[in-house]
Amino acid sequence: MERFEQLYRDWKKEAKKLTTDLDLLPLEALIEVFERVNVEQEKTDDVRKAVSMLVLEETTTLPPNHQPTPDAVSLFIGYLATKLVKDGANVLELGSGTGTLVHAVLTQLKDATAQAVEVDETMLRLSYAISNLLGKPVSYFHQDALAPLFVEPSDLALVDLPIGYYPNDDMASGYALKRDEGHSYSHFLLIEQAMRHLKPGGHGIFVIPNNLFEQDDEGKLKQWMDREAVVKGVLQLPTTMFKDERYAKSLLMLQKLGEGVKRPKQALLVELPSFTDVRAVANIVKQIDDWFKTT
Repeated sequence: MERFEQLYRDWKKEAKKLTTDLDLLPLEALIEVFERVNVEQEKTDDVRKAVSMLVLEETTTLPPNHQPTPDAVSLFIGYLATKLVKDGANVLELGSGTGTLVHAVLTQLKDATAQAVEVDETMLRLSYAISNLLGKPVSYFHQDALAPLFVEPSDLALVDLPIGYYPNDDMASGYALKRDEGHSYSHFLLIEQAMRHLKPGGHGIFVIPNNLFEQDDEGKLKQWMDREAVVKGVLQLPTTMFKDERYAKSLLMLQKLGEGVKRPKQALLVELPSFTDVRAVANIVKQIDDWFKTT
């Protein structure tokens, strides 16, 4: 048995005991466990894997917009992050949830720090406990990610976009991507919000629905991107990850305009293979590496 599996079993047993003894909800019990355990002698990756397994197990019944980013996707985004930003980068995640994505990215970026914005208090407390467990420096902001933010300008923004309408029309009115009639798309507004808080030339990585641009019936998203950002690439996630192809997703890489920023001659357009196909993934990673070297 690998070490992360043993940690997972031990912590799961402890969490189950706490739910009974203290009458806690499963996620609250995980927070207690993560606050109590000592991991000084453990490898960070073993801790991260065990944590990811426990969090995934306890969030499978949540609505799709509240479920954590799959571990394989988070790690792949971390790989892309190493290609886009330098050591010591500051990372911003909006709607950080349990922190699966930001923690996976921080484990791959050297000397990076992060800021995370999350409206759900339980999710924020869980993510905070995990940050401490992993020894990763994350500053947390408990608020609506579309309200005014008081975060430092970042080098890299991450958002696993929740799909739907944003009910606060007054707040949405301050965005270029608001709809002319009715509620605006929260996922459009979050792209704009994330890019607002990047340094000039900073990068954003977004988990988007495959039909994102088809939803742009008013043409505002395309106009805004032409004006504010450079599309670096779109990487379609493996369709095998989704029970229904209508809900399949991709990774969108944007760069904020700034001095010296140029549009690539050819954006990176890739269909990713199943993450369980090691050889195919290695081949596609080589292609991506080559694209970055020549762009």
